[in-house]
Amino acid sequence: MRMSSNPSLLIVDDDISFVRAAAEIARSISYDITVAGTVQQGEIWLKRETFDLAVIDLSLPDGSGLELVRACTRSGTDVVLVTGYPSVETAVEAIRTSLLDYLVKPIEPARYRALLESVAKRRSLPPPVAEQGWHGLIGASQALGMMITQIRRVAPTDASVLIQGESGTGKEIVARAIHAESLRTGAFVAVNCGAMESEQLASQLFGSESSDSGEGHGMLPGYFEQAAGGTLFLDEIGEMPMLLQGQLMRALESGVIRRNGGRSDIGINVRVIAATHYRTDRGHGSGQLRDDLFYRIGEFPIAIPPLRERSDDIVPLANLFLSHLNQRHGGRKSFTGTALEQLRRFSWPGNVRELRNAVSRAYIMAGSDTIADPLGQIRITTPLEETPSTLTIAVGTTFEEVERRMLMKTLEFFGNDKTKAARALGVSVKTIYNHLAKYQQNPAQTG
Repeated sequence: MRMSSNPSLLIVDDDISFVRAAAEIARSISYDITVAGTVQQGEIWLKRETFDLAVIDLSLPDGSGLELVRACTRSGTDVVLVTGYPSVETAVEAIRTSLLDYLVKPIEPARYRALLESVAKRRSLPPPVAEQGWHGLIGASQALGMMITQIRRVAPTDASVLIQGESGTGKEIVARAIHAESLRTGAFVAVNCGAMESEQLASQLFGSESSDSGEGHGMLPGYFEQAAGGTLFLDEIGEMPMLLQGQLMRALESGVIRRNGGRSDIGINVRVIAATHYRTDRGHGSGQLRDDLFYRIGEFPIAIPPLRERSDDIVPLANLFLSHLNQRHGGRKSFTGTALEQLRRFSWPGNVRELRNAVSRAYIMAGSDTIADPLGQIRITTPLEETPSTLTIAVGTTFEEVERRMLMKTLEFFGNDKTKAARALGVSVKTIYNHLAKYQQNPAQTG
């Protein structure tokens, strides 16, 4: 793994004279150079290292340089394709990929140098100031810095993004950051795929038309049309019914939609960003996502680490939340050093959302301007007695068991009314049926 602070360049070309010239210019502006002569060698280096820029020849001894573009895109590496034998076909194919530029040999040194300087300048941008944040992302951890680098690199492209993270990690904030850094001028439209029943979600996504109303009055544009030229954020896409996933897949592949009840197709220009709390390395294989849809929307996956894995972000976040509360209420409260260390050492199973709520409670309960024991008010030392409307969960209970008990308790509370239970839990009725079917298939979980 590279430890240098210099920008890094991977040159994949079997033309020795070109490699020497390209490397010499790059070294003059402090690039670290790595050279490969074939597609296979390029693949090995891309698995081993992360590069800021890759200059790849289109025609290599063992294949096309285009084979390396996807690997570069996954790692956030900018790509410049070069060729000595340009054609309309290769130019069109290159334009369809996520490239920084497409150059024809002999390349112009000034243009090449400008590309190198542009990438180096973007790489050297300072990390976000912990107190101010960057598009709502606040912290000082290396994990957050790496994620922001991914966002900066994928945002200007048209690649579909799949965000994975536990509840409360800030998946929508990441999606909004991608939209803000993109070149798209349309709206950012967010929808929770688990909060509506199938028919309602379909109408909201694709729109609807009714022939019963007067001309034009029966047309309701859906989220796809509302996000024209912008970004459509599909939160908890794993909760979308399978039939609707098929409709979504067709829309993404064809670039057209048809309103429910409509007779004509409507072209769409929308970037789709999806999010799920399921692990993306297995979510598509567990019945949550169709395989074809998973690979279509997962072109560029971004994993948000849970807060417990980026403890350096806890103190900046806590101080920011406290600052907001002081501004809102005209206060001057602050944490002691011991309080901040207490927060930093806590595991935060509810992630950033739980931390924000804990700071709010500590602010309310503090009897002075100094907060010394922010977790004192939320520690539960003895189990609470359950009532018809409450549920007690012991530390160490698996997520699957917590989910099962919560669902069964809520159904019991609402007299097995699945519609009311779904509304209370913030999921679709279909989701409840899916979970009940799973429990029937695994009787041991229902005991």
